[in-house]
This record gives sequence, structure tokens and C-alpha cells, in this order.
Amino acid sequence: MAKLLLIVLSLMLTVCNGTQGTAGQEGEAQSTQQEMKAQQGQQMQVKQGIQGQILWEAGNQMPSPDAPPSSGCRGVERTVYIYELTNSSQTTSTDGVFHTNIKTKLVTQVKTDANGNFAVSLKPGRYSLFTKEEQGLFANLFDGEMNIFPVEVKEGEVTTVEFLVNYNAFY
Repeated sequence: MAKLLLIVLSLMLTVCNGTQGTAGQEGEAQSTQQEMKAQQGQQMQVKQGIQGQILWEAGNQMPSPDAPPSSGCRGVERTVYIYELTNSSQTTSTDGVFHTNIKTKLVTQVKTDANGNFAVSLKPGRYSLFTKEEQGLFANLFDGEMNIFPVEVKEGEVTTVEFLVNYNAFY
């Protein structure tokens, strides 16, 4: 509501003063507001399933007194593939994180927004998440039974995940 009032005030100032600077800020505020509504709308529509963010991390992540701290993670656009729960024995893996020939059923796929946010409705069950990369489907998280990026969806709940794509990072 406060943003809406700010936009209205900015618009009024632009019209009254005839300035261009405020109009640019108003356009940015409107764009940001529309983007936030789209993200919230997508996530609010999901009553049961998975929501989360795909984050990209690359480069040297080692702390060093001589080097400035790394910029950290940032959200990225990706396609997220959701399979029935998949064990590492049910795929062909390269470098332990790129997977091909997945023998379980593909349930669905969803594209993230520019900030890596996604939400998808799913039935209760256990699933494996992968992101589409040039080298194949990527997933780097395993449970104690070697299930690949396992996520459980419970009746009437939305499970939140953070998926770190870090095959170009050095620790």
C-alpha cells in the first residue's frame, strides 16, 4: 500500500513539475511492484507443493586476508526438473553432480523467474530436484541413502527449498 501511495505521489509530482527524473523513478517503482506481484502471485497460488530459489555461486570462495570477500550467491533463471524420488543408482552421473539417463519418471518442470524463484503444485510424495545446465541435469545434494536432492511434499503444505548451483565455485 505504501508503494502504491509513493507511485501516485511520484506521478503527481511529475505532472505538476514537468520533470523527467521523477518519471524514471516512478517507472522503476512500477516495474518493481509488478515483478513482486508476479512472484508473490506465483507462490501464493501454490497451496501444496514446492517453492524455492535457485542460486548461482562461482569463483574462489576461500576466505583470504589478501582478497576481498566474494560477492556470494545470486538468483538465476533456470528450468527445474522434478522427478519421482531418484537414487544415484538410477542415473548415470558425471563428476558426481551431472545426471543423465534418469530412470525415474519426470513429474513436471518449471522455469524460475529472473531472481531464481519458483513455485509448483505437487501431490504429496517424495521428489528429486534437478536444474538444467549445459553439461546435463545438475543436483549436488544427497541424503544418507544416496537419493538425489530429495524433497518431501506433505498434504496441505508447501515445502521451501534453496538450490545452490555451484559447480563453478572453488572452496
